[in-house]
Amino acid sequence: MLEAPRRKRDRDARPAPADPKALEALDGATLALLRRLAIQSLEALGVRETEKFIDAEMLSQFNALAAVVTPGEGSEGRLRQAISDALDQIDE
Repeated sequence: MLEAPRRKRDRDARPAPADPKALEALDGATLALLRRLAIQSLEALGVRETEKFIDAEMLSQFNALAAVVTPGEGSEGRLRQAISDALDQIDE
């Protein structure tokens, strides 16, 4: 789910970043999971002051995971499952 960094030749074709307001539409439980994922991701990278970067990391993780979740009815449940799977990967 979490793909490797883009190769240098692919960097020019980056999609536009999602609007942070997209997170406002998420359920509180989904936001809590996404926040937990962001914190654990930052800590895994060795970031000490995670509070400064949590919002940006939440959006980054949301963008990565939402891209693999099938849209439609039940998509937020699938997103929560994808977040949980990503958390499990970090814990390994």
